[in-house]
Amino acid sequence: MFRFITIANLQDLESFEFSRLRIYDFLFLFPHFIKDVSFPRAKGVTALKRDAEKIAPAYERLPDRKRLFSEMGDYHIQALQILEAKGIFKEVDGIIRISKSFQSSSVTRLLEDNQYINNEFYKTLLKTLNNVKLSGDNGLKQRTGLMEYRYDAV
Repeated sequence: MFRFITIANLQDLESFEFSRLRIYDFLFLFPHFIKDVSFPRAKGVTALKRDAEKIAPAYERLPDRKRLFSEMGDYHIQALQILEAKGIFKEVDGIIRISKSFQSSSVTRLLEDNQYINNEFYKTLLKTLNNVKLSGDNGLKQRTGLMEYRYDAV
């Protein structure tokens, strides 16, 4: 839930796709997989790739990234349901909207000492990936290799 709130705050968007949020959460939790993302050609991507290469690999052996992402699905759904119950997010047809209580003092206090908020790398990462469509060829699902994209309605 904390990472979901952080990602929503960093995106600075009123609404975004749940699948996109799941992918971002995975990359925040396992940043060493960022180097496997096929980034689009854009300003600042070279520096982003260079910084991603500097991230140390996991200190333990992890399963295949696609399997790991799939296994996290239930946790993502539970986190979203709790945030909906708290009135922070509202999800309709896979699109998440941020509610007014997102700007509450308790959420603001939670984000004050957040390591991601003040990190320029994560801000640039989300800004770059937000410019990539989610579905279809060259979409975020394909570029990360975490979700099936071939059968998406585009």
